[in-house]
Amino acid sequence: MIFSALLALEGCGGSGHEPEVPDGPHMTAAEARAFIAQVQKDRGTTPETGGVTNMEQLLDVVLRDDIGRFDQAAALVAGKPGIDAMSTHATIELSWSDGYSTVGAVVEERRKRADAELRRMKQEKDSGRAFTDAETKQLEKAEKEADFEMQAHAALDILAKDHLQTAGSVVRELIRQFPTDPRTRRVAAFYYLLSENYADFDMAMKRLEANESTDATLQYVRAVESLRRYGIKKDANAFLRAALALNPNLVRAQAKLVLTETNTEGAYAEFEKLRAVAPRHPIVSIAGPAIVSEYETSTALQRARESRQLPPTGAPPPAGALQPAAAPPAR
Repeated sequence: MIFSALLALEGCGGSGHEPEVPDGPHMTAAEARAFIAQVQKDRGTTPETGGVTNMEQLLDVVLRDDIGRFDQAAALVAGKPGIDAMSTHATIELSWSDGYSTVGAVVEERRKRADAELRRMKQEKDSGRAFTDAETKQLEKAEKEADFEMQAHAALDILAKDHLQTAGSVVRELIRQFPTDPRTRRVAAFYYLLSENYADFDMAMKRLEANESTDATLQYVRAVESLRRYGIKKDANAFLRAALALNPNLVRAQAKLVLTETNTEGAYAEFEKLRAVAPRHPIVSIAGPAIVSEYETSTALQRARESRQLPPTGAPPPAGALQPAAAPPAR
Protein backbone atom coordinates (compact mmCIF):
# COMPACT_ATOMS: atom_id res chain seq x y z
CA MET A 1 0.00 0.00 0.00
CA ILE A 2 2.38 2.75 1.24
CA PHE A 3 2.39 5.13 -1.67
CA SER A 4 -0.91 3.74 -2.81
CA ALA A 5 -2.04 5.24 0.49
CA LEU A 6 0.37 8.16 0.50
CA LEU A 7 0.23 9.01 -3.17
CA ALA A 8 -2.59 7.44 -5.16
CA LEU A 9 -1.24 8.35 -8.55
CA GLU A 10 -3.34 5.90 -10.50
CA GLY A 11 -2.72 5.81 -14.24
CA CYS A 12 0.22 8.22 -14.28
CA GLY A 13 2.53 8.33 -17.24
CA GLY A 14 6.04 9.52 -17.90
CA SER A 15 8.62 9.77 -20.60
CA GLY A 16 11.32 8.05 -18.55
CA HIS A 17 13.52 11.16 -18.70
CA GLU A 18 15.73 11.19 -15.61
CA PRO A 19 17.20 14.61 -14.75
CA GLU A 20 20.57 14.69 -13.03
CA VAL A 21 20.67 15.69 -9.39
CA PRO A 22 23.10 18.63 -8.99
CA ASP A 23 26.17 18.31 -6.82
CA GLY A 24 25.70 19.30 -3.20
CA PRO A 25 27.95 20.98 -0.62
CA HIS A 26 31.44 19.62 0.08
CA MET A 27 30.35 16.97 2.58
CA THR A 28 30.03 13.25 2.07
CA ALA A 29 26.81 11.43 2.82
CA ALA A 30 28.58 9.56 5.63
CA GLU A 31 29.77 12.83 7.18
CA ALA A 32 26.28 14.29 6.83
CA ARG A 33 24.70 11.32 8.61
CA ALA A 34 27.29 11.51 11.38
CA PHE A 35 26.63 15.23 11.84
CA ILE A 36 22.85 14.80 12.09
CA ALA A 37 23.23 11.84 14.46
CA GLN A 38 25.51 13.86 16.75
CA VAL A 39 23.09 16.78 16.83
CA GLN A 40 20.23 14.50 17.79
CA LYS A 41 22.36 12.83 20.47
CA ASP A 42 23.46 16.18 21.92
CA ARG A 43 19.86 17.38 22.09
CA GLY A 44 18.44 14.20 23.53
CA THR A 45 16.30 13.42 20.49
CA THR A 46 18.05 10.35 19.12
CA PRO A 47 15.44 8.53 16.98
CA GLU A 48 14.00 5.21 17.97
CA THR A 49 15.68 2.31 16.19
CA GLY A 50 14.66 -1.20 15.22
CA GLY A 51 11.21 -2.64 15.42
CA VAL A 52 10.56 -2.69 11.65
CA THR A 53 10.22 -6.40 10.98
CA ASN A 54 7.00 -6.62 8.95
CA MET A 55 4.98 -4.65 6.43
CA GLU A 56 2.51 -3.32 9.00
CA GLN A 57 5.35 -1.72 10.95
CA LEU A 58 6.90 -0.46 7.73
CA LEU A 59 3.63 1.26 6.78
CA ASP A 60 3.36 2.83 10.21
CA VAL A 61 6.90 4.22 10.01
CA VAL A 62 6.29 5.85 6.64
CA LEU A 63 2.88 7.28 7.51
CA ARG A 64 4.20 8.74 10.78
CA ASP A 65 7.16 10.28 8.96
CA ASP A 66 9.45 8.44 11.37
CA ILE A 67 12.60 9.34 9.46
CA GLY A 68 14.86 7.87 12.11
CA ARG A 69 13.57 4.38 11.31
CA PHE A 70 13.49 4.69 7.53
CA ASP A 71 16.76 2.79 7.32
CA GLN A 72 15.21 -0.27 8.99
CA ALA A 73 12.14 0.05 6.79
CA ALA A 74 14.24 0.25 3.63
CA ALA A 75 16.34 -2.76 4.68
CA LEU A 76 13.16 -4.82 4.77
CA VAL A 77 12.62 -4.47 1.01
CA ALA A 78 15.86 -3.19 -0.54
CA GLY A 79 17.29 -5.50 -3.19
CA LYS A 80 14.29 -7.80 -3.26
CA PRO A 81 12.73 -8.55 -6.66
CA GLY A 82 9.18 -7.82 -7.75
CA ILE A 83 7.00 -4.79 -8.21
CA ASP A 84 5.82 -4.67 -4.59
CA ALA A 85 9.26 -4.69 -2.98
CA MET A 86 10.80 -2.34 -5.54
CA SER A 87 7.99 0.22 -5.48
CA THR A 88 8.02 0.13 -1.67
CA HIS A 89 11.77 0.72 -1.61
CA ALA A 90 11.44 3.66 -4.01
CA THR A 91 8.65 5.07 -1.84
CA ILE A 92 10.79 5.03 1.28
CA GLU A 93 13.74 6.68 -0.46
CA LEU A 94 11.50 9.41 -1.91
CA SER A 95 9.88 10.02 1.49
CA TRP A 96 13.37 10.21 3.00
CA SER A 97 14.50 12.77 0.44
CA ASP A 98 11.34 14.83 0.83
CA GLY A 99 11.65 14.73 4.61
CA TYR A 100 15.24 15.94 4.66
CA SER A 101 14.36 18.65 2.12
CA THR A 102 11.62 19.90 4.43
CA VAL A 103 13.92 20.09 7.44
CA GLY A 104 16.62 21.66 5.27
CA ALA A 105 14.26 24.40 4.11
CA VAL A 106 13.31 25.23 7.70
CA VAL A 107 16.98 25.34 8.71
CA GLU A 108 17.89 27.48 5.70
CA GLU A 109 15.33 30.10 6.69
CA ARG A 110 16.79 30.16 10.20
CA ARG A 111 20.30 30.38 8.73
CA LYS A 112 19.38 33.51 6.77
CA ARG A 113 18.03 35.13 9.90
CA ALA A 114 21.10 34.12 11.91
CA ASP A 115 23.38 35.57 9.22
CA ALA A 116 21.45 38.84 9.23
CA GLU A 117 21.78 39.14 13.01
CA LEU A 118 25.47 38.31 12.83
CA ARG A 119 26.08 41.02 10.22
CA ARG A 120 24.22 43.55 12.36
CA MET A 121 26.31 42.81 15.44
CA LYS A 122 29.59 42.89 13.51
CA GLN A 123 28.67 46.25 12.01
CA GLU A 124 27.99 47.62 15.47
CA LYS A 125 31.32 46.31 16.74
CA ASP A 126 33.20 47.68 13.72
CA SER A 127 31.58 51.09 14.14
CA GLY A 128 33.95 51.82 17.01
CA ARG A 129 31.39 52.11 19.78
CA ALA A 130 32.06 50.44 23.12
CA PHE A 131 31.22 46.75 23.08
CA THR A 132 30.31 45.27 26.46
CA ASP A 133 31.33 41.82 27.66
CA ALA A 134 27.71 40.71 27.36
CA GLU A 135 27.58 41.91 23.75
CA THR A 136 30.85 40.13 22.99
CA LYS A 137 29.42 36.88 24.32
CA GLN A 138 26.26 37.47 22.32
CA LEU A 139 28.34 37.97 19.17
CA GLU A 140 30.23 34.73 19.82
CA LYS A 141 26.93 32.93 20.31
CA ALA A 142 25.58 34.37 17.06
CA GLU A 143 28.70 33.19 15.21
CA LYS A 144 28.25 29.66 16.57
CA GLU A 145 24.57 29.62 15.65
CA ALA A 146 25.23 30.82 12.10
CA ASP A 147 27.96 28.19 11.67
CA PHE A 148 25.68 25.45 13.00
CA GLU A 149 22.82 26.41 10.69
CA MET A 150 25.20 26.40 7.72
CA GLN A 151 26.52 22.92 8.55
CA ALA A 152 23.05 21.55 9.28
CA HIS A 153 21.68 22.82 5.97
CA ALA A 154 24.65 21.35 4.10
CA ALA A 155 24.16 17.96 5.76
CA LEU A 156 20.43 17.87 5.11
CA ASP A 157 20.86 18.95 1.50
CA ILE A 158 23.41 16.23 0.81
CA LEU A 159 21.21 13.56 2.40
CA ALA A 160 18.12 14.67 0.48
CA LYS A 161 20.02 14.39 -2.80
CA ASP A 162 21.59 11.08 -1.79
CA HIS A 163 18.19 9.47 -1.18
CA LEU A 164 16.74 11.01 -4.33
CA GLN A 165 19.56 9.45 -6.34
CA THR A 166 18.93 6.07 -4.71
CA ALA A 167 15.24 6.37 -5.50
CA GLY A 168 16.06 7.29 -9.10
CA SER A 169 17.99 4.06 -9.59
CA VAL A 170 15.04 2.02 -8.34
CA VAL A 171 12.51 4.03 -10.37
CA ARG A 172 14.49 3.54 -13.57
CA GLU A 173 14.51 -0.22 -13.00
CA LEU A 174 10.79 -0.16 -12.26
CA ILE A 175 10.16 1.66 -15.54
CA ARG A 176 12.29 -0.93 -17.37
CA GLN A 177 10.61 -3.97 -15.83
CA PHE A 178 7.07 -2.78 -15.15
CA PRO A 179 6.49 0.29 -17.33
CA THR A 180 2.67 0.15 -17.28
CA ASP A 181 2.05 -0.98 -13.72
CA PRO A 182 0.21 1.68 -11.65
CA ARG A 183 2.66 1.24 -8.77
CA THR A 184 5.52 2.21 -11.05
CA ARG A 185 3.64 5.25 -12.24
CA ARG A 186 2.85 6.36 -8.71
CA VAL A 187 6.43 6.46 -7.47
CA ALA A 188 7.65 7.83 -10.80
CA ALA A 189 5.26 10.78 -10.51
CA PHE A 190 6.59 11.80 -7.10
CA TYR A 191 10.14 11.25 -8.28
CA TYR A 192 9.49 13.61 -11.20
CA LEU A 193 8.24 16.27 -8.79
CA LEU A 194 11.20 16.00 -6.40
CA SER A 195 13.58 15.96 -9.39
CA GLU A 196 11.87 19.08 -10.81
CA ASN A 197 10.98 17.25 -14.02
CA TYR A 198 7.74 19.17 -14.30
CA ALA A 199 6.80 18.14 -17.84
CA ASP A 200 6.45 14.48 -16.83
CA PHE A 201 4.96 15.46 -13.49
CA ASP A 202 2.23 17.52 -15.19
CA MET A 203 1.46 14.61 -17.48
CA ALA A 204 1.10 12.32 -14.47
CA MET A 205 -1.12 14.67 -12.48
CA LYS A 206 -3.36 15.64 -15.38
CA ARG A 207 -5.24 12.37 -15.08
CA LEU A 208 -5.94 12.90 -11.38
CA GLU A 209 -7.62 16.30 -11.38
CA ALA A 210 -11.05 14.86 -10.60
CA ASN A 211 -9.72 13.15 -7.44
CA GLU A 212 -7.63 15.93 -5.95
CA SER A 213 -10.23 17.59 -3.73
CA THR A 214 -10.98 14.36 -1.84
CA ASP A 215 -7.49 12.82 -1.72
CA ALA A 216 -5.26 13.93 1.16
CA THR A 217 -2.06 12.77 -0.48
CA LEU A 218 -2.79 14.60 -3.73
CA GLN A 219 -3.36 17.76 -1.70
CA TYR A 220 0.01 17.15 -0.11
CA VAL A 221 1.63 16.69 -3.51
CA ARG A 222 0.18 20.00 -4.67
CA ALA A 223 1.61 21.62 -1.55
CA VAL A 224 5.06 20.28 -2.41
CA GLU A 225 4.62 21.58 -5.94
CA SER A 226 3.58 25.02 -4.65
CA LEU A 227 6.77 25.25 -2.62
CA ARG A 228 9.31 23.69 -4.97
CA ARG A 229 7.97 24.84 -8.31
CA TYR A 230 6.33 28.17 -7.56
CA GLY A 231 7.64 29.24 -4.16
CA ILE A 232 4.17 30.26 -2.99
CA LYS A 233 3.84 29.50 0.72
CA LYS A 234 0.24 30.69 0.95
CA ASP A 235 -0.94 28.13 -1.59
CA ALA A 236 1.18 25.39 -0.03
CA ASN A 237 -0.26 26.19 3.38
CA ALA A 238 -3.82 25.88 2.05
CA PHE A 239 -3.07 22.54 0.38
CA LEU A 240 -1.47 21.20 3.57
CA ARG A 241 -4.44 22.20 5.70
CA ALA A 242 -6.76 20.55 3.21
CA ALA A 243 -4.64 17.40 3.38
CA LEU A 244 -4.79 17.33 7.18
CA ALA A 245 -8.54 17.92 7.12
CA LEU A 246 -8.85 14.80 4.96
CA ASN A 247 -6.28 12.79 6.94
CA PRO A 248 -5.25 14.22 10.36
CA ASN A 249 -2.59 11.51 10.68
CA LEU A 250 -0.48 12.75 7.77
CA VAL A 251 2.52 13.81 9.85
CA ARG A 252 4.51 14.91 6.79
CA ALA A 253 1.87 17.60 6.10
CA GLN A 254 2.12 18.87 9.68
CA ALA A 255 5.91 19.07 9.36
CA LYS A 256 5.67 21.14 6.21
CA LEU A 257 3.24 23.58 7.85
CA VAL A 258 6.15 24.75 10.02
CA LEU A 259 7.86 25.79 6.79
CA THR A 260 4.88 27.52 5.18
CA GLU A 261 3.89 29.81 8.07
CA THR A 262 5.18 33.33 7.45
CA ASN A 263 5.10 34.75 10.99
CA THR A 264 6.75 33.74 14.25
CA GLU A 265 3.55 32.90 16.11
CA GLY A 266 2.17 30.76 13.30
CA ALA A 267 5.40 28.81 12.82
CA TYR A 268 5.66 28.17 16.56
CA ALA A 269 2.05 27.00 16.79
CA GLU A 270 2.56 24.49 13.97
CA PHE A 271 5.90 23.44 15.49
CA GLU A 272 4.16 22.66 18.81
CA LYS A 273 1.59 20.54 16.98
CA LEU A 274 4.40 18.65 15.27
CA ARG A 275 6.30 18.16 18.53
CA ALA A 276 3.14 16.73 20.13
CA VAL A 277 2.69 14.03 17.47
CA ALA A 278 6.36 13.46 16.50
CA PRO A 279 8.70 14.57 19.33
CA ARG A 280 11.75 13.00 17.64
CA HIS A 281 11.14 14.50 14.22
CA PRO A 282 14.29 16.14 12.76
CA ILE A 283 12.56 19.52 12.64
CA VAL A 284 12.10 19.27 16.41
CA SER A 285 15.71 18.30 17.14
CA ILE A 286 17.51 20.40 14.54
CA ALA A 287 15.41 23.53 13.99
CA GLY A 288 13.40 23.42 17.21
CA PRO A 289 15.70 25.46 19.50
CA ALA A 290 15.85 28.34 17.01
CA ILE A 291 12.06 28.31 16.49
CA VAL A 292 11.41 28.33 20.25
CA SER A 293 14.01 31.05 20.89
CA GLU A 294 12.55 33.29 18.20
CA TYR A 295 9.05 32.83 19.59
CA GLU A 296 10.12 33.53 23.18
CA THR A 297 11.90 36.71 22.14
CA SER A 298 8.89 37.87 20.14
CA THR A 299 6.52 37.11 23.03
CA ALA A 300 8.68 38.89 25.60
CA LEU A 301 8.93 41.97 23.39
CA GLN A 302 5.20 41.99 22.81
CA ARG A 303 4.51 41.83 26.57
CA ALA A 304 6.93 44.68 27.16
CA ARG A 305 5.17 46.80 24.54
CA GLU A 306 1.78 46.03 26.05
CA SER A 307 2.98 47.00 29.54
CA ARG A 308 3.94 50.39 28.14
CA GLN A 309 0.71 50.70 26.18
CA LEU A 310 2.52 50.64 22.86
CA PRO A 311 0.79 49.21 19.77
CA PRO A 312 1.89 45.74 18.67
CA THR A 313 4.61 45.54 16.06
CA GLY A 314 3.16 46.06 12.61
CA ALA A 315 -0.09 47.58 13.92
CA PRO A 316 -1.47 50.67 12.14
CA PRO A 317 -0.67 53.98 13.87
CA PRO A 318 -3.40 55.44 16.08
CA ALA A 319 -5.71 58.10 14.72
CA GLY A 320 -4.04 61.50 14.61
CA ALA A 321 -0.54 60.11 14.47
CA LEU A 322 1.88 61.69 12.07
CA GLN A 323 1.95 59.98 8.69
CA PRO A 324 4.84 60.04 6.21
CA ALA A 325 4.38 62.57 3.46
CA ALA A 326 2.78 61.18 0.34
CA ALA A 327 4.92 60.95 -2.75
CA PRO A 328 4.15 63.58 -5.40
CA PRO A 329 2.03 62.35 -8.28
CA ALA A 330 3.87 61.17 -11.36
CA ARG A 331 4.01 63.76 -14.12
